[in-house]
Amino acid sequence: METKILNGTAYRDRIFSEIKHEIADAKTKYRQMPGIAFIAFEGHIPLMKYTIALHLQAARDLGFNVILETCPHTSGEEEMVKIIEKMNRADSIHAIVLLQPVPKHINAIELIEHIDRNKEIEGFHPMNVIDTLTKGIYKSKYPMCLPTALFELFDNAGIQVERGQEFVFAVDSDFISNPFRSLILRTASSQAVSSDCSFTIVNNDNEKLKDFCRRADFLFVISETPEFLKPEWLKPGVCIIDVYANLIKEVASKKNPDMMIPVIRGGVNTEAVMNIAGAIAPCPGGLMPILLSVLLRNAFVAFKHALNAERQISGQEV
Repeated sequence: METKILNGTAYRDRIFSEIKHEIADAKTKYRQMPGIAFIAFEGHIPLMKYTIALHLQAARDLGFNVILETCPHTSGEEEMVKIIEKMNRADSIHAIVLLQPVPKHINAIELIEHIDRNKEIEGFHPMNVIDTLTKGIYKSKYPMCLPTALFELFDNAGIQVERGQEFVFAVDSDFISNPFRSLILRTASSQAVSSDCSFTIVNNDNEKLKDFCRRADFLFVISETPEFLKPEWLKPGVCIIDVYANLIKEVASKKNPDMMIPVIRGGVNTEAVMNIAGAIAPCPGGLMPILLSVLLRNAFVAFKHALNAERQISGQEV
């Protein structure tokens, strides 16, 4: 069986090209540019410095006015709330993103609840979550990024979901016990799985994990343990989505030895499941590039909403 690699980079580049073109048009037409603020804690995980750099570079390359605000990982929630409130008041900022994960002592839900829901573009604000659950992702103001990215990945790759197929989400215990991670996982999975299919969320510590994996037609792996999934656990032909990025090591760039390059792995060893899985969205390179493009597309939508609000008095619309 030949395993199909679901590579999201080409699709991301296509979406990026569309966003960049729209931003350039908006600058010419309205003499304004969309603003996005990334806020983050630093120092709790080594990968965060690369996460920050990735988001900043992508947004700047597309033409966003980019603001970065950070706090040490030892900070309390009150310090980050002050930053959020400042960004809420800034008319030049149309989108606010709290980069994940946050330190263990921080309640991400409480922080996100302080973000102006009109600027919270990931679909994580409690009111935006309610919109997603009651209206569906495509009728929400900002489609929740995770299930939207999944739909677009499948559509771009021609992956078909058939009636009665089973989805299994194999996740670390923190994605079940942590209120924020659990909320997003359960909301996203409820939207991603067709109503005529079944889905199960199983703890990676569950002694029957391999039995759940063997049943899966679609297997989502979300783990902070790199490449833990065993090939013998898989049902032949399964479609695997490897979601969570882990920093394995840093190596010096061959072109610039002074620059370090991150080596990223997900919970699945892609080479080990070749010719067993029917398809795999690897980590890195699978779902995550599309997730970033959906995030920045939502940021531009927030900018357009703000322009429309400004022009309602004059009867114009963007």
